[in-house]
Amino acid sequence: MTQGSQTFSTGSPLAAPGQPASSSTTIALRRALGRDWLTAWIFLAPCMIVIIGLIAYPFFSAILLSFQAKLVGSPATWVGLANYQELLFGRDVGGVFRQSVVVSILFVTAAQGMKLFLGFGMALLLNENFPYRMLVRGIFFIPWAVPTLIAGLTWKWMYDGTQVGLLNMLALRLGLTSDLIQWLGNYNMALWSVTVAVVWASTPFWSMMLLAGLQAIPSEQYEAAEIDGADVFQRFWMITLPGVMNVLIITFMLSTIWTANSINFVYVLTGGGPANATMIFPLLAYQIGVAGAQRLGMGATISLFFFPVFLVMIYFLTKRMLAEEEK
Repeated sequence: MTQGSQTFSTGSPLAAPGQPASSSTTIALRRALGRDWLTAWIFLAPCMIVIIGLIAYPFFSAILLSFQAKLVGSPATWVGLANYQELLFGRDVGGVFRQSVVVSILFVTAAQGMKLFLGFGMALLLNENFPYRMLVRGIFFIPWAVPTLIAGLTWKWMYDGTQVGLLNMLALRLGLTSDLIQWLGNYNMALWSVTVAVVWASTPFWSMMLLAGLQAIPSEQYEAAEIDGADVFQRFWMITLPGVMNVLIITFMLSTIWTANSINFVYVLTGGGPANATMIFPLLAYQIGVAGAQRLGMGATISLFFFPVFLVMIYFLTKRMLAEEEK
């Protein structure tokens, strides 16, 4: 008799006398799922099928594809780490990739900094009592509800480099400039123009999250601080900031992952140009793997290159969110 069957027959609460011996894996699953382990499997099966079909299979297929040279419509060839070596040390794709890394870091850092500053300011403002507060809150949150394609096309019209563009039209009529400004066509301005559009669309999410955190802080804490003589800055530093710190960290990590992986605004406004000035790495992966060269293996390699960074962020994000639920 195996060790697993000995344990099963000599004390396991799930075992019945005379029941055939089971494997240690089955016994462990029964203990994890409880007495109704078979019913639990039935309810878990649809969820597991979805996870395996929509998450696990594409993910592991992408990993396998990153070690292959495969063009669309052609058989794949195993090349090992050649795709990764080309990204790190190559001249053509590798040069654009290394430039996209710098652009992505600048893009995410600038966008996150602006969203933090504006989102926190909006949340503090919307948390105050003033007439028509609910109406103002609704207006502030409109950008979050606008479809990305519509918002992108609107910003593209505003940034148009001719007199038709809204910003150029206003600048000319107000006498701020005598020349047309190429908001999206200038190498030094394109990335910041795209960043402003992304910040406009995403800041309401920060405000909603932080506003919920602010409203969870008991007003008695502020009243007690005022009685003790604390000024506005001291109340913010000692009460407000610690009160929303967990929400702030979760929002920051979520927004960082979304911003780093989002190509919508960049694709609509500039397509990565001019001269790759706005080429962030997810857009490069799309253009190399699907739209342009159709090198599926290289596209998968670019997509997976930063996965370890996101994996660490997802781990700490999940850990923080689970800790919040247990409070």
